[in-house]
Amino acid sequence: MYRVLHVHPSGYYKWLANPESLRTQENKVLTALIIEYWEGSDKTYGSPRIHRDLRESGEHCGENRIARLMRKASIKAV
Repeated sequence: MYRVLHVHPSGYYKWLANPESLRTQENKVLTALIIEYWEGSDKTYGSPRIHRDLRESGEHCGENRIARLMRKASIKAV
């Protein structure tokens, strides 16, 4: 497979052992929380309010990261 993808064998086997990075896993958890807070607000909260709610609940993240994850998940305030 690594020959087809033109990558180094050690990189391929490292990816095979752990395909998702820690950041990707954290983003999935954050996206689920974002959706939860967004739906809890009747889909009216944007990234600033969701960021505030996440910070109050103990999550450490930036507002720009929240905005990027919301765009990626097609979440918009109504």
